[in-house]
Amino acid sequence: MKLHSLCMATLVSVASMGVDAAGFQQIRVDDPGQGNLTVGLWYPTSEAPPSEPNTEYGLPVALNADIEDANGGLILISHGFGGWYAGHADTAIALADAGFIVAAPTHTGNTWSDMSSSVDQWVLDRPRHISRVIDSVLADEVLASHIDSANIGVYGFSAGGLTAMSLIGAVPDMSRAKEFCAQREVEFACDQGLVDQMLKARMSELPKSAWGADSRIAAAVISAPGLGFAYTRESLADVVADVQLWSGELDDSVPTEFNAAYIADLLPNPSETHWIEKANHFAFMTVSCREEFKQNDPEEYSIVCGDAEGFDRYQFHNEMHQEMVRFYAENFATE
Repeated sequence: MKLHSLCMATLVSVASMGVDAAGFQQIRVDDPGQGNLTVGLWYPTSEAPPSEPNTEYGLPVALNADIEDANGGLILISHGFGGWYAGHADTAIALADAGFIVAAPTHTGNTWSDMSSSVDQWVLDRPRHISRVIDSVLADEVLASHIDSANIGVYGFSAGGLTAMSLIGAVPDMSRAKEFCAQREVEFACDQGLVDQMLKARMSELPKSAWGADSRIAAAVISAPGLGFAYTRESLADVVADVQLWSGELDDSVPTEFNAAYIADLLPNPSETHWIEKANHFAFMTVSCREEFKQNDPEEYSIVCGDAEGFDRYQFHNEMHQEMVRFYAENFATE
């Protein structure tokens, strides 16, 4: 996939998404031995945004505004393979408008501009990044004063779904993954050699603790979870967080049947599920499928915007955001 092209499509088209206003800051979080993490931070505020977009992701926000009327919840967002912190900016703004503080790191080594990490490295780095951001936010006197440490959640898309699963205690069974890929090579993680690289790195020998579980996370919203086929009932036994699962029924990269639905059947506790008709893998991203994008890069357009005719991505995002806000609020018991 042309990752640069996809990122630019997000930049030029996200401004047309129907989103609310929020406060925003870009912060740095120290990642010892790895440099700094660039983190987008969205939050509720009463300060009005400008009438025109004022961010690199093409949305108007109240830059460096004061935090006001936060509900005590903290949501971490983990972007997909080769993405960046603003890949789900409209979702972050919707959550902030509902009272949540939202933090989304760009996962170094697995971004649209930096794919330097090996598969085994970024698989393990990603959940560690999220935990580092939680540590940093809770150590910040101003931010921490607006957060109840019992009300921490995560949202992960695609590879970020794998990240979210690891954070809530799920551990891929590499024997199961190897067996699955031998039978279904067209799956993205199999076809692109991700599972092979994980096997070569002997990730099957890692202890559970290496996968990055963080017991502070009480609720997880997960869309199009990558490597979902690699779990077993036993490898999901430690998951206690509340889970809301999403998947597009036209997802060819991470098919619902073998990933999200498969996970839902194996989780030790019932999950909330949303299987979206006419939606493809990228329906969860803030990419506007306009004619301009189609004309500029028809190949990329067919991949990113391969939803069925009649699917309204803007309307879907609005509906998804309402369900996410409700889910987090119910599980956090926010006021």
